[in-house]
Amino acid sequence: MKPRIFVSSTYYDLKHIRNNVERFVNQYGFEPVLFESGNVFFEHDKELDISCYNEVKLCHMMVLIIGGRYGAPTSEEKQNDFVKKYEKNYISITRKEFREAVDNNIPIYIFVEKNVYSEYHTFKKNKKIILDILKNPESNFRFAYVDSPNVFDFIDEVKVKAITTFEKFEEIEVYLRSQWAGMFYNYIIELIKEKDKNKIIDEVSELHNISERMNEMINQIGKSILTESGEYEDVVKRQNEKTILFYTNKIIENLKFSNIFIFDDKEEGKIFEVTEHFVDIVLNNAQVYDQNGVFLDTDFIFSDLEEEIGNSINKAFKDINDSLHFESINLYNIYDIYSSKLKPLFDNNGLESLFKETLEELFGKNLIAPF
Repeated sequence: MKPRIFVSSTYYDLKHIRNNVERFVNQYGFEPVLFESGNVFFEHDKELDISCYNEVKLCHMMVLIIGGRYGAPTSEEKQNDFVKKYEKNYISITRKEFREAVDNNIPIYIFVEKNVYSEYHTFKKNKKIILDILKNPESNFRFAYVDSPNVFDFIDEVKVKAITTFEKFEEIEVYLRSQWAGMFYNYIIELIKEKDKNKIIDEVSELHNISERMNEMINQIGKSILTESGEYEDVVKRQNEKTILFYTNKIIENLKFSNIFIFDDKEEGKIFEVTEHFVDIVLNNAQVYDQNGVFLDTDFIFSDLEEEIGNSINKAFKDINDSLHFESINLYNIYDIYSSKLKPLFDNNGLESLFKETLEELFGKNLIAPF
């Protein structure tokens, strides 16, 4: 399939430029879309310009050329009898084609005749004076290169994109050739990156598979050796203890107390209360899990549960000590860690108790003064 290039411009004053752009696009192997060449599908029951807007949506790029003529009024404005008010601000067909391309995120290459662009800058510097002169019905003021100040308004609008000036078609050709070469180069680089990315993903997957097989083999060999020596259960226990400590620390990293060291070493019982409240009100809150104990992450994000649970735990903490409450707590991360990494271990006898003991110990390090 060929890339389709929509050529948009004011027509009569730029006919030779349009013809050259059409020839250049064809030579490039792309498909030029110009209404005068029959590339636009005209719907019999609609105005010509409506068909042009619809065709813009089906193209991959737009070449927009702005000369001194502002363009024909749109069919909508013909129907509203705006034709006689040519010097008033109205939206030309070209301008609406540009907006259609912007709305559809289509790349646009904008070219403005050099003399028109120079006169645009003169107009901008003297806008109020010139507009006052134009309001006078007896004024014979004329611009040298444009037929209406609406051209300048149009340039104001398209300046959100890059503008290139030109005096002859060859300048447009050189610019487009350079831009399309750059676009093709970027496309090739992206293909190479994508290939490398897929290769890395495949290699990581392969390594993961090898790792799983090696772990299984080592586990079976180790289990056989350790079972014979009677040490297997001890090794598993130590591994579970390390896992519990690691993920309990991760939970602690996702919360922050407003005040630390608020208890002395004689108030260790208060740390037990803090831990029990945290486990009951936060970690084992039935509202955040489904019937199988799976964390309802999406429902949690789009609900008021985070604020509700945060308020509940802080209220319970306040009953223990007025200075005790969380300054910040990332409940989403905490539930994710607890439900996916810790709860599955609790099937092993004693590990849930070990988790609570570890949590209590870590809370104590934050809340009991070390002196």
